[in-house]
Amino acid sequence: MRFLFLYSVLFFFAHLGNSQETKYGENQPYASHWFVEELLEWSPEKDPHYRFNKSHIPLADRFLNDSVAIDESTYIPGIMSLIAPYPTNGHPAQGFSSVKQYAFSFWQYLDYFVQWGGSAGEGIILAPLPTWTDAAHKNGVKVIGTVFFPPNVYGGKEEWVYQFLQQREDGGFPVADKLIEVANTYHFEGWFINQETYNLKRGTAERMLNFLRYFKKKTDLKIVWYDAMIEDSRVIWQDELNNHNDLFFQDDDQVMSDAFFINFRYNPTNLEDSKKLAKKLGRSEWNLYAGIDVGAKSSQTDIQWDALFSENGAKNTSLGLFSPHTTFNLSKTKEPEEVYENEQKFWNGGPTYENPYGTQKWQGFTNFFEPRSVIDKLPFVTNFNYGLGRFYKEKGKVVSSKEWHNLSIQDILPTWQWEVDSTKAAINFSFKDSYEGGSSILIESKGEAEIPLYKTHILLNKAVTFSVVAKSENGLPMEFFYELSNGEKLGYALKNSEKWKKTSITILPRPNISIVKMGIQIKGSGTGYLGEITAFHKREPKLPAPKFTVELFSNGSMAEVYLSFKDSNAAFQNIYALSKNKRKIWLGKTPSTDYYIPSVPIEDNGIHIMVEPVAQDGTKGKSSAKKIQVEQ
Repeated sequence: MRFLFLYSVLFFFAHLGNSQETKYGENQPYASHWFVEELLEWSPEKDPHYRFNKSHIPLADRFLNDSVAIDESTYIPGIMSLIAPYPTNGHPAQGFSSVKQYAFSFWQYLDYFVQWGGSAGEGIILAPLPTWTDAAHKNGVKVIGTVFFPPNVYGGKEEWVYQFLQQREDGGFPVADKLIEVANTYHFEGWFINQETYNLKRGTAERMLNFLRYFKKKTDLKIVWYDAMIEDSRVIWQDELNNHNDLFFQDDDQVMSDAFFINFRYNPTNLEDSKKLAKKLGRSEWNLYAGIDVGAKSSQTDIQWDALFSENGAKNTSLGLFSPHTTFNLSKTKEPEEVYENEQKFWNGGPTYENPYGTQKWQGFTNFFEPRSVIDKLPFVTNFNYGLGRFYKEKGKVVSSKEWHNLSIQDILPTWQWEVDSTKAAINFSFKDSYEGGSSILIESKGEAEIPLYKTHILLNKAVTFSVVAKSENGLPMEFFYELSNGEKLGYALKNSEKWKKTSITILPRPNISIVKMGIQIKGSGTGYLGEITAFHKREPKLPAPKFTVELFSNGSMAEVYLSFKDSNAAFQNIYALSKNKRKIWLGKTPSTDYYIPSVPIEDNGIHIMVEPVAQDGTKGKSSAKKIQVEQ
């Protein structure tokens, strides 16, 4: 991708201080990445870290509204996002012990999340992080790994392309087989192929096309192709879909790539012509993604808004964002409050700025794309966990005062962030208080206001119970409301208290009617917090005590720990250390069967670990504990 390797280098050095300041344990599992020869040697049996790199949350189904589901036959414009949250090397597999790492909160507008990374010095094939895959899947977003052949001037080597395209005597492509194996083992949806190495032999492009044919015939995994190499094997960015690169998109009745990322320097005619050609090839124009490089200026990037959008939304193609995580990079403090403020400006629109097209307003993207939702079945539970925290609370009580970052336990965040009259109320995430986890919703009201939160499609074919946990600092009256598919809207007053209080609401069955929206109605001035919304038909039974094994690596007064869970039906496992006086200290939470804990204090020549399973509706099961002695 033109100039992308340069940005990868700059990104690496921008984070070098963070990576050096953090001292990881000797047994820290890291994200998987390879050169081609390393990939060919890889297998789960040989990789001691593979079990920590698997996603355990399946890809959720999504819908647009009460009557339109999203599936492979529904063609709608979408967004692909290429995010590099951390350097390729030394990326912890399951999160960080710091809030000063990037977390993403606008999943409802993405179709594809591409874990961007790779370089000539680190490895050119990068599998997505399981934490990011878990968060994306929870929101119905497809997750894509990266194959990056850098330009020669940035260290790319022609031999890497030839290694990638090697064939067996039977015509098969061993690297394609390995890419399929990795994606199926780690549970993500496909690969982004970015071939920018030049001076290749004639016929290389034809071999790449055969590679894609082989891959697509063997699997339903996705391929995303980047507009760089053309059909005569040269690297010449076309800035459109045309007769020099269309075979990488579609070849007669053979889909070669599920999505095509158009290079950044297009004009309106490029995009119009690309749309026409896609339709001529029998494909939807929404399978084309017009690239926007926001890696340097974020919400002040020079964009041809009129080329991309009309009043009705996307005009000719879908949208491809490169490096939208600049909302984090450009933050001075890297604290979640500032990063989220940047994120809101980027997605919702911001102030005017000067660029080559004159004075423009950054329009954001939420006004051009309809948000997707996955809340069409129960149970549903959210504590508005952003995926990081300065502490961890349970029922409002602190069980850990340490910072953490783990997107595997990020909740489904509100669909609308935020649709409210700012003269009447301000709404935001609070990273200073929570009911369960590390964050909550903060509402500061000046009067009456309606705050829609979640788009839903919950059929009332049987009774539904909502449980809402809230509190207010000065008696702010709040109601929970829901809208029905027949236009009705009903509200229920929440208990008014300075402490977290739970209000339960049961909705009786109504055939052929569904709940399409839920939110909060404010009835006065003051400050309030939302800590939890749960919806269910009936509570799940308590799960039995989990079975788990512990592998311990001691280092003086501290220990690293590998946990493995057996035969569990839990959605998550909460993990604690038990102190001498049996006080619970939260160490982490995971949907995985294997989890790494970087630091547990050794007391009385051992550590005391307790695990508590959590059901899909948030019900906590029976706990089990083990005392592990440290050999002296």
